[in-house]
Amino acid sequence: MVDKVTWYHADDFGISLEQSEKILSCYQEGALNSISILANVPDLDGTLALLDRVDAKGVIRRVLHLNFVEGRPLAGANKVPLLADKEGYFDKSFIRFFLWNYTACGRRRAKLKAQIREEIRAQLRAVTAEHDFRITAVDSHQHYHMIPMIFDCLLAVLDEEEFAQLKIRQIRIPTDPIKPVLAGKKPKRVPAVNLVKWMILKTSSGRNRKLLQQKGIEIPVFFGIFYTCEMKWEIVKALFTAYKKCANAKGTSLELMFHPGNLTADYELLDKRRGELREFYMSDNRFFEAECLKMLKSQCARSAH
Repeated sequence: MVDKVTWYHADDFGISLEQSEKILSCYQEGALNSISILANVPDLDGTLALLDRVDAKGVIRRVLHLNFVEGRPLAGANKVPLLADKEGYFDKSFIRFFLWNYTACGRRRAKLKAQIREEIRAQLRAVTAEHDFRITAVDSHQHYHMIPMIFDCLLAVLDEEEFAQLKIRQIRIPTDPIKPVLAGKKPKRVPAVNLVKWMILKTSSGRNRKLLQQKGIEIPVFFGIFYTCEMKWEIVKALFTAYKKCANAKGTSLELMFHPGNLTADYELLDKRRGELREFYMSDNRFFEAECLKMLKSQCARSAH
């Protein structure tokens, strides 16, 4: 077995400076070594300047967190009207895109794909040509990129001459292997909502995985869907070894997905109208996940000796 790198990863970087500081404290005081940034945030300049200041040596893996969930499209709502509401905010759920993937045909499908590609280009430009974020990987907010129509648009844009020099090395396939959960020390039961997410994402994981393998793009073993927003110390401690063995057996890296960095005020939200997102961002579980990342630092230090 080859012991490959483990990515201790934080999603949703950049929503506000305060939240970004909390996430980076998990690098300064913990095991965090990977982040994915939302490109359509109000203060992208400030959050990326903060990142460069804290991570001056470029230790942290930098990932684009494609966003079709919340906030305003970077391409401009007038250019992607199928993706936004009348106020210019993203408003299409995962399920809406998922259904479109199987029902949208002909001109409507072509129009949808053109607008998806336009927004992907805008978000890529924001963290490359405009800010030189030095990304090496791509994932997405709430895993929208796993929907085949969006996934294919992403690969098509990455193949364009403008972005070919990026040399993206990894793209997330967020379907945890189930064997480590069954074989490991049993933590708390997998929440039903996360099991449903896993089952939906599993429908496209095989075909997406094959496309990435054909392109030579690495697919880290993923640990984070079964316990999304529940990646607390007792769960990670119980299952980490089993997941690491799985990654080593496949000869690939392991990615643990965390959501540290809780928001504390409505002004930090990208879309203040969305109550379900307020609950998601202000959950106390984000604090516990940050604490887990900090506790993992001592475990990493022990493993190095």
